[in-house]
Amino acid sequence: MISLYEHVCEIKKATGWTQEQISAETGLHLSTVSRIFRVPGYIGNETSHKLIKQLHKEVVESPFPLYIEQWFDEYDASKSHCTKKEFAQYINKLEPLLLNHKALDSNDLIACRVSWLLGHTYYDRAFYLKEQDVISLVESALSWYQKALHVLSRYEDSSLMVQKYKIQQCIVSTKFNCCHPKQRAESEEIRRWLLDMGYLQLVAAVVTEDAWNWGAARNGLVAASILQDWEKCQFFWEAMQKVNKNFANLDFIPSEWLPSMRQDFDLAWFVQRITKD
Repeated sequence: MISLYEHVCEIKKATGWTQEQISAETGLHLSTVSRIFRVPGYIGNETSHKLIKQLHKEVVESPFPLYIEQWFDEYDASKSHCTKKEFAQYINKLEPLLLNHKALDSNDLIACRVSWLLGHTYYDRAFYLKEQDVISLVESALSWYQKALHVLSRYEDSSLMVQKYKIQQCIVSTKFNCCHPKQRAESEEIRRWLLDMGYLQLVAAVVTEDAWNWGAARNGLVAASILQDWEKCQFFWEAMQKVNKNFANLDFIPSEWLPSMRQDFDLAWFVQRITKD
């Protein structure tokens, strides 16, 4: 699910609007818009999400068909507001629609997005709903994410770079969840896999393109730390501090779903190197 911060930054990138203009277009108080830009991980209330999301739909063009994007919105809403039993029932109804989509076997961008959503269904079955046969579910999730990435890789449009990163991040999240947090930083398998997929290079390109994207920079920092790449660690950490100076503090907690850098097992090598220096 895209955060309020990502939404407003994408709106600003697409339109060039100031905070005052975004406030006027959404009807949100300027102080609220300012807080979204200023505070990493700011959650906001339901009204903020509704208004910002609506404006985002109006001004930020998606490379995918509107009805597919609506499926993603419905999926996120179901996961957020339904019980796990209700969400499982929702997935059971959604999957046949996706698997029988006429574009699924094509190389169209629609096939990328349908495959992407199928990856989400298997990911959530494995790690959110915690259904049985996790290994099989994980393999299915990775297979669909890889198919989405394969389709997207056929397009040379530079505007799709962020979409490619987001799919790669889904794959990273799936792989990471299969490994104990205390073991990932020392896993040679994960190190080889990150290198083979060229993950650091892609994330660095995204952060260079969208300097506001501290979330991508944090993900890049994690990968750089696991790979023990000090130069890239410095690049991503500096990028985070340019967004918010609080990231200079290793104990800073940016959001309720992210630990501080000092407490993140994946950043153990980076933190040790920083504190040693």
